[in-house]
Amino acid sequence: MGFLNLIALGVALFPTFVIFAIVLANARAKREPFKKVASVFTISAISCIPAAILEGIGIAIMTLAISMMGGETKFERMTETGKALYYAVQFVFVVGLSEEACKYFTFKWIIFHDREFDNTYDGVIYGAASALGFATLENLMYVFLSNNAPLSTAIMRAILSVPMHAVTGIVMGYYFGICKYRKYNNVNAETAPQRGAFIFSVILHGVYDWWVSTQEIFDDMSIGLEYAVLAVIMLFIYIMIGRTVYLAKKQTHAIYNAYYYEHLDGRLQDMRGGKTSNVKRPIFLGVPLPQMYGRTGGFNPYNPYASMGMAPPPPPVYGQPSPYQTGYAQPVQQQMPQNRAMPMNPQQVYPQQPAAPQGYVQQQAPAPANYGMQQPQQYGTQQYAQQPGQTYPQPMPVSAPVPPQPQMRCSNCGASAKAGQRFCAICGGRIVPDNGNSSFS
Repeated sequence: MGFLNLIALGVALFPTFVIFAIVLANARAKREPFKKVASVFTISAISCIPAAILEGIGIAIMTLAISMMGGETKFERMTETGKALYYAVQFVFVVGLSEEACKYFTFKWIIFHDREFDNTYDGVIYGAASALGFATLENLMYVFLSNNAPLSTAIMRAILSVPMHAVTGIVMGYYFGICKYRKYNNVNAETAPQRGAFIFSVILHGVYDWWVSTQEIFDDMSIGLEYAVLAVIMLFIYIMIGRTVYLAKKQTHAIYNAYYYEHLDGRLQDMRGGKTSNVKRPIFLGVPLPQMYGRTGGFNPYNPYASMGMAPPPPPVYGQPSPYQTGYAQPVQQQMPQNRAMPMNPQQVYPQQPAAPQGYVQQQAPAPANYGMQQPQQYGTQQYAQQPGQTYPQPMPVSAPVPPQPQMRCSNCGASAKAGQRFCAICGGRIVPDNGNSSFS
């Protein structure tokens, strides 16, 4: 590989790194696992092959349809209006539909049902990975297989084609995040805004390709007008990228919130291959698709035994830890006081009584007059003098000190919460105690 080819390779890959770095830099939630992002990027890049096959089939069908209607297939014999209509249908309903469908179904199949997709902004991240994977491989194919000017082709496609592919994936990913949030929080759960984003992406892709091919459509169009309209289209694309990333960052929300864990019980995840609902999921080429659980494995922190398929544990035995407890507070072992006498009957269990404080005498009813000298009454190991007709103040009960209650905050947005509140009223995140060593953003 020559020096110019190396430069062309760097130019072809440069916009992918820049756009993806901008997307990752605006993420406020946890970092997404590298393997999942790489899998979306790789599978979307491979989808260039079926997209090219679909495009070839679509163009062949269009050519056959025109020839059957008696039209001329030679472009030099067609009028400008005929060329414009032909290319409009080709780029919107064949090229744009095939390529955007590959991005859409890659996202839908690989990541939409995954537990790692747990924040609305994650849709932008995975959408950008899907679009940039497709655009990168297509870009490399155009640069090194199409003509003898790889550097100029790489520069033009880095400025024009790669951002066009990126904006469609980012917009679809943004609306995929909104769709999943609505589904798992019962907010307009029947709507599917990502389908409107798919239609927008197909039309934008077709209009871009159609206008880039204006030299083949309109013979007398000036170069200045062509580049001026192309500059307006690209300005719109760049604004859409920045605007979508800004809105996704501003409106970021955790997807699995109170409604998911309380009403859906954390089990209706609608994952392919998973035991998530009563609906039979299809299989792919006769082989069941694998479960796509994330690091959490579908664990429900509000009902851990149900999510693990286990029965609730028996009541804890004091002095012995529960076999189900992993990371939860162990029961405090109850200590037997040293000055308590053992019961006379070993088969009978008596309630534990607190020891009488020193210096106090238990109040007794006055003894009958025909009794002689009152004998001191013995309680355990302490003797108390008993005088007839004399009353003594009762000792005040001693209560254990109440530990101070920790300040409760939302684990997602950091808003303060009241005692006993389980979910944040602002964003629906979990309420956890603020121990002073956690930072809330």
